[in-house]
Amino acid sequence: MTDRPRTRSETFARAEERGRHLTATILSGPDMLTGEIFAHRLGLTVSDLHDLEQAHAVLVLPESSPREARYPAWQIDATGQPFPVPPALFDTLGDSGWTIYRFLMQSHPELAGQTALEALRDGRVHWSSGLPTALRKEP
Repeated sequence: MTDRPRTRSETFARAEERGRHLTATILSGPDMLTGEIFAHRLGLTVSDLHDLEQAHAVLVLPESSPREARYPAWQIDATGQPFPVPPALFDTLGDSGWTIYRFLMQSHPELAGQTALEALRDGRVHWSSGLPTALRKEP
């Protein structure tokens, strides 16, 4: 017999707990860097990194405290430069780092099952104007 929630508030509380657990799992992954480490790898100061973050030139996954925020390591390319997360993605999807992360990491049928990050890296899709046409939601 399963321990099923009895009320709607119990259901939401369990969903929130699953969300907190998933967030903690993602942020504690080996590919998630603190701001200090990410800035060091780019040869920047933390202040310079925050400027890049404000300009939507890097992706940060915020947490309850700024010290707990994490930067995905895959943003640093082989030459030690930040991988260009197109600012147009922020313009299209909003300012939430989590929304951008989820979009980049999930597979899309419109991209033949590739993740958006894979399509971006492969250069199969031209991202200069934001979302590929196939993924845009027209009004």
